[in-house]
Amino acid sequence: MRLRHRAVLSVPVLLGAAAVSHASAAGAVDWSKPEAMRVELVDYRFIPDHLTFRHDVTYRLHLENHGKDLHEFTAPAFFAEAIVRTAGTLANGGEEVVVQPGETVDVDLVPQRAGHYELSCADHDWDGMVGSIDVQ
Repeated sequence: MRLRHRAVLSVPVLLGAAAVSHASAAGAVDWSKPEAMRVELVDYRFIPDHLTFRHDVTYRLHLENHGKDLHEFTAPAFFAEAIVRTAGTLANGGEEVVVQPGETVDVDLVPQRAGHYELSCADHDWDGMVGSIDVQ
């Protein structure tokens, strides 16, 4: 029982170290010329529903909600592996971006790790509002 308790206590320490690492790296990023990545959130799909980024490249993720409902761009693993300049645009512990109907939200970020990441709308994944993100 005691060992399990110690393992749980170490998790916040590790997360804190990662946050400090991303925060210090954000200061070294050139944010002046981000590449544009535009995504429409429509009832009930992403357009496009597959995104491809290159690691260590600065992007402005431009999200437009053309639907009648609130939509989320939910990609917890992707956001966890990125430097996000506009961290205030992230909701739910940094896992997603919430976009109200008729609104747009820009997120400046730099993907840090190559991989395949899941994308969904947390409220509408049951209705097929899902996609994927690849970082090369």
